[in-house]
Amino acid sequence: MSKLGFAISIAFTYFTIIYLTGLGGLFSERSGIVNIGLEGLMIIGTVSGSFGAYYFGAKLGWSVPAGPIMGLLLGLACGAAFASIHALATVTFKIDHIVSGVVINLVAVGLARFLSTIFFGQATQSDPGQPHLHVISIPLLSSIPAFGRAFQGLSPFVLFPFLIVFPVWWVLNRTRWGLRLRSAGENPEATRSLGVAVAPLRWEGVLISGALAGLAGAFLSVEIVNNWREGQTLGLGFIALAALILSNWNPIRLMGAAFLFGFAQAVPLALRDWPIIRSIPEQFVNMTPYVVTIVVLAGFIGRVRPPAAAGKAYEGTTT
Repeated sequence: MSKLGFAISIAFTYFTIIYLTGLGGLFSERSGIVNIGLEGLMIIGTVSGSFGAYYFGAKLGWSVPAGPIMGLLLGLACGAAFASIHALATVTFKIDHIVSGVVINLVAVGLARFLSTIFFGQATQSDPGQPHLHVISIPLLSSIPAFGRAFQGLSPFVLFPFLIVFPVWWVLNRTRWGLRLRSAGENPEATRSLGVAVAPLRWEGVLISGALAGLAGAFLSVEIVNNWREGQTLGLGFIALAALILSNWNPIRLMGAAFLFGFAQAVPLALRDWPIIRSIPEQFVNMTPYVVTIVVLAGFIGRVRPPAAAGKAYEGTTT
């Protein structure tokens, strides 16, 4: 049971990364812009967030939590800035969304190495041991027999998705801006006929997606790994896309999908010293999360309905 609690604890970490990144994709695709560049946006968030925590914490000597928080905020800002390239390409110049997303992912890898050389003096990683937020244990839940370990030693940032899920649902479904954003992704021509500009809504959706994916990347490097390493996202941006599809573009359902994939990521790490696991080649064990992703999507792909205008260039006025 303690192993299961440990697996759930790790799952909370992956859940946070997948949920925030998937939520970013939700805002973008609800506005009508398909964003498969979430992985690249996360990569930019990892390197910029790590630099923020290093510069404000280790170099300037800002105390915890100021240093790590600045790292998270810098990752958020840089993710949004990098996402503006995708918005410019898809909304303003009407480039194919998939092509633009692929370019974002490819450019992010090289840009991260370049920024790492500037920030840390080396291309593939930063110095370890950067400051991070003090870990917490959830009262009452951490005392549950056998499963209490799941709620001990957590970054306080893992609570963030639980705090924003219902406000996000309310904004998307109960506010004028949220209804307009969804309308831009379902029927942009009808949106424009009501006097609402479509392009700004789509820009906003893409920028929010970049901010959330960048924040998730910064959380990974600042709070989990405590430094930047090349390739540390390990395809989590694509898994977040799978979780988004499985949730049918719903922020509440996305929580369940994100935890499912987060748990699939955690199990091989938590149980790798079990005799039955050790008898299996490591490569097959590491494939588990991606096999789960494929199987789950194969079973549900016909039951989801994406926003009707997602991925389609809007030929109306851009104002």
